[in-house]
Amino acid sequence: MTDGQLCVWQTGLSSWLSTLRLLIRFQGRSTGRLKDPIRVICDGHPVDQYLPVGNATGTVIFIHGMAVLGAEDPRVQQLARALTVAGLKVLIPHLTTIRALRIERDQPAEVQSVLESIAGDPRLVATGRFAAIAVSFSGVFALRAACSRTLGERMTALCLIGGYYDVDRVSDFLVNARRSDPYGRMLMVRSYYREVEPESNEFHQLLERCIRQSVKLEDGWNLRALLDPADPLQERLYRLLDDATERERFHRKVRTAFDSEWDGYRVSLEFANRGTPVFLLHGRADRVIPPGESRRLARQMTVRGIPNHLCITRFLTHGDSAIRLARLPELYRLLKGFAGFIRGARG
Repeated sequence: MTDGQLCVWQTGLSSWLSTLRLLIRFQGRSTGRLKDPIRVICDGHPVDQYLPVGNATGTVIFIHGMAVLGAEDPRVQQLARALTVAGLKVLIPHLTTIRALRIERDQPAEVQSVLESIAGDPRLVATGRFAAIAVSFSGVFALRAACSRTLGERMTALCLIGGYYDVDRVSDFLVNARRSDPYGRMLMVRSYYREVEPESNEFHQLLERCIRQSVKLEDGWNLRALLDPADPLQERLYRLLDDATERERFHRKVRTAFDSEWDGYRVSLEFANRGTPVFLLHGRADRVIPPGESRRLARQMTVRGIPNHLCITRFLTHGDSAIRLARLPELYRLLKGFAGFIRGARG
């Protein structure tokens, strides 16, 4: 980070105090009465609006990640409420295909359209300026917004939690690495064989059963316990998910898809406003998107003169928002990152 970029993160006392209140709220500890979210409709899309008790000092659009509860995920709601304690209004659109855990060729453009509708609605974004938070794979949608002419100049700050830079590296990790989260591997298989190379209903029913049952397994993931080798279709799926040669063959298909049908998931850092500060927060033990991806984002942003603050922490697992304050050595970096984001969000 250059000296010029560093000054962005030299925040005042107000931002630091707001950040402390935010982190206390992360812990589920009371910081006073909070308002219930209000659901509004913006251009046909439901948007949950979290309001601070007093006047809002800024607006944040929150792009939720691939979680079955979407905008209603308790972790998402926890972070939204924490941000209102810092005086910010938080807007969380319900993104149907993301909630359905799908990767689709039209999804990036659809999310961009939703963000443009929200940012252009004076009921929701009165000043036309906003900050953005995005989680996991949804980080690419926030980055696309920062690069667009319609939204980039209006974005005052950006926070990416568990985001990625190189989608080829991430897909390789999910498909081929033994330490990767198998749940993420199965979601990628499902998206590919729905969107790019359609498979039979029986194949998808079997895969859905594996996805549901894998979440319930308490003793770790045992694919052989889920799939019967005597059944040809089950054995085929087992080899696709477990055999190293089959996984590598599948990954080559996925890389081709990201060059064609799924090219909207490739990251660009050609920000419309290179002064937009970016807080990069990543869990050290993330098994879906490795923390090295946020390190790559930080390096590439620094090369382009985009101010950024990186925090790789043991506070978080993938997509988690529960902060464990016992890890004090990392607390300063976390406080500094959120304080800079809050300052930017206040515009």
